Amino acid sequence: MKKIYIVRHGQTYINRYNKMQGWCDTPLTEPGIEGADEAGEALKDVPFDIALSSDLKRASDTCEIIMKHNVNKNEL
Repeated sequence: MKKIYIVRHGQTYINRYNKMQGWCDTPLTEPGIEGADEAGEALKDVPFDIALSSDLKRASDTCEIIMKHNVNKNEL
């Protein structure tokens, strides 16, 4: 059976002030980058078949940070 993992993007400059940003494409903060690194470490042994992300920078950056930890990243 296949599993689906859903991860929210890391903290952004707008999130940090408890604001909703919608399509506003703000970058990750340092805590957001650290959170993505922690998620990547927690998911490093998951044998992903594919990794998908929104085209918003905060989401694609989070995905890239997570996947750099993954053991099968060269196959994706």
